[in-house]
Amino acid sequence: MDEQLNNAPLSEEDSEKALKEKTSDSFNLGREILEWVYTIAIALAITFIVKYFVFDVVRVDGPSMIPTLQNNDKLIVTKLGYKPKAGDIIILDSAYSKRHEYIESVEQAQGHEMTLFDKISFKLNTPSYLKERYYVKRIIALPGQTIDLDSEGHVLIDGQILNEPYYQGVTKPIDSKVSFPITVEEGKVFVMGDNRGVSKDSRSSELGQVPYEAILGKAEFRIWPLNSISVLK
Repeated sequence: MDEQLNNAPLSEEDSEKALKEKTSDSFNLGREILEWVYTIAIALAITFIVKYFVFDVVRVDGPSMIPTLQNNDKLIVTKLGYKPKAGDIIILDSAYSKRHEYIESVEQAQGHEMTLFDKISFKLNTPSYLKERYYVKRIIALPGQTIDLDSEGHVLIDGQILNEPYYQGVTKPIDSKVSFPITVEEGKVFVMGDNRGVSKDSRSSELGQVPYEAILGKAEFRIWPLNSISVLK
């Protein structure tokens, strides 16, 4: 009797109930997938906003900030609301000025600003010498200040010797095209590395004074290596 009951065909009511349960299971699975996609999209959006507007993590590449920073140190860089100050260690886009000049020349030749399609195309096909390349440097002088180098290797700001506890050596010109004294232009800063002998910085015509727009942010903390975690000064 039990076997006959188990093998008996489902009634119409039972069939409809089974179909509804199956449909409900499929709907719940689809809704769960959509919720996961939504959650991941929100997480990616938050990550993007934090990375590009709040803070980022960068790795030091090279010896230009020795002894303050070492090659491969990892730093937290704050961006939101940052205003350049003398003595700050900053991350900057060394190709910003050249890239900006290139874009201006293209727009002048075309007679109009680059369209969104032009900007996307340029972004995808940017020549290597115009691509973002980030330097870590220290702000030495701000807009309106005059920087000079004396014969003894001191840095002078507005005629006064700059106190530089982070550097004990001498500072010399490195480019015959750059002559001192120099008055820093509005909206720009003058930067140097702490390892002056090997640093390519604002003493070079290749980099020159750095526009505010080229500054990624201020390097606040060293988080790697673990035995060197510290607040940067």
